[in-house]
Amino acid sequence: MRKFAKKRKLSLLKRWLIVILALFLIFVICVISVKPFVFVYAKSEAETIILNSANEAVLNVLSKNDITYSDISIISRDDSGMITGIEIDIEKVNLLKSSLSNEISRIVASRNKYELNIPIGSLFGNEYTTGYGPKIKFKMRLTETAVLDFESKFIAAGINNVLHQIIIKIDISASVLMIGCTESFKVSTTALAAQTVISGKVPDSFTNVIEQPNNDLADEVFNFGGLG
Repeated sequence: MRKFAKKRKLSLLKRWLIVILALFLIFVICVISVKPFVFVYAKSEAETIILNSANEAVLNVLSKNDITYSDISIISRDDSGMITGIEIDIEKVNLLKSSLSNEISRIVASRNKYELNIPIGSLFGNEYTTGYGPKIKFKMRLTETAVLDFESKFIAAGINNVLHQIIIKIDISASVLMIGCTESFKVSTTALAAQTVISGKVPDSFTNVIEQPNNDLADEVFNFGGLG
């Protein structure tokens, strides 16, 4: 009787192990199959978080430091009023880049955990079931790395007038993390740092090359050509 009871317990244990293993395999298969659909929603939400964070960071830094065009750019003229050069303050621009990068990271870090509530019908990828059924909750985590650069843009603004804009280019590499899964993507956006209308005689073609060692703005070319 004892041997029979022992064999029966072993048999039940094996059955339970098989059931647990089968459930685990089903879970893994489900995760793998729904992963692409979950990350479509996760990426969309993450992009919104990142773009809002970047815009908020730019607003915070520029307003806090009261940045104006003359703070980061100096226009040189000759005695006749001809524009001879535009000089960018490298030190201030690099400090501004550092402040913006830190502020973006700070804001994203405060919002890096978020939840998705996706209707189960949407996970089948079928237009007839999308949006239907009970919602499944997914917990997501967001990480990012921001790279910033500055560029100049010149726009004709009438006779002897040129609008000079200093644009902040923001490229963010991000990853969305879910249990056992990671999806990476990139988000790019721009923001206006400063602008001014330059009045005076502008040469038909003028190029000022800034050559500074050990900075990210080396070889930046400002070209006035073709502004007619």
